[in-house]
Amino acid sequence: MSSPASNPVQHPPRAPAAGFTLVEILIVVALIVILATIAVPKAMSAKVSADESAAISTLRTICTAQLQFRSQNLVDRDRDGQGEYGWLGELCGSTPLTGHSAALAPPLVPLSLAVDASGLATKAGYRFALHLPDAAGIGLAETGANLANVAPDLAELHWTAIAWPSRYGVSGTHTFFINGQGELRKNRSAGYTGTTRIPPAGAALLGASTAAHIVGTGIATGVAGADGEVWLAVQ
Repeated sequence: MSSPASNPVQHPPRAPAAGFTLVEILIVVALIVILATIAVPKAMSAKVSADESAAISTLRTICTAQLQFRSQNLVDRDRDGQGEYGWLGELCGSTPLTGHSAALAPPLVPLSLAVDASGLATKAGYRFALHLPDAAGIGLAETGANLANVAPDLAELHWTAIAWPSRYGVSGTHTFFINGQGELRKNRSAGYTGTTRIPPAGAALLGASTAAHIVGTGIATGVAGADGEVWLAVQ
C-alpha cells in the first residue's frame, strides 16, 4: 500500500497568460494615429469656422448698435444736436457715456465686448477693435488717452471695427472689417494675429491718406485696401 506522498495531486495545465502581442499593439497604435490624422484637422477646421462665423455675427451686431446709438443722440460732444458714434465700452455699458455719469442701460452689445487697457476686446478666439476719428481723420483706439481726442464732427460720420484671430491659423484665418457703410470685408493673406500684428484702423478703406485714417472714399472689394492687402466681400 503506497503512501499518500507517493501519489501527488495532478493539477490541470495552466492557461496561457492573456495579453496583446507586440504586433497587435503596433496595429492598434497605427489605427489610432490614422484616426487622429483624420479627426484632428476636421475638428480644428470646425472650430475655426465657428470662431469666424461668431466674429462676423459680432461685427454685424456692432454695426446695428452704432446706428441705434447715433440715432438716439446718446453722445453729442459738441452739442450741435447731431448724435455721434460710440466706443465699444459705451455700446456694451462697461463705461459711462461720454459727457454723462451713467452707463447705457440696457446695453446695445454684449458686455463680453468690453475692452482692455489697450482698447481691444476678445471673444470666441477673435480680437476686436473699434475706432473713432481724431481731427486729422486718424482712427483712434479705445484707450484712456484717446477718449478726449475724438473729433465730434467726424465721429458723426465715421467709425470702423475690425476682428482678427487671437492666434492666426488656430482660432481663425480671416480678418474682418466693417464701417458705417455696413458692408463686411474679409482678408486672409495678411496674417493679422493677436497683439503681434494688429490691423490698422482703415485697413480695408479706399481713398484714405494712410491705413491709419478712417475717413476714406469707399471700401475695397476685390482690390487692395489702404493696408495694401486685397479685401473681399463677405457673403
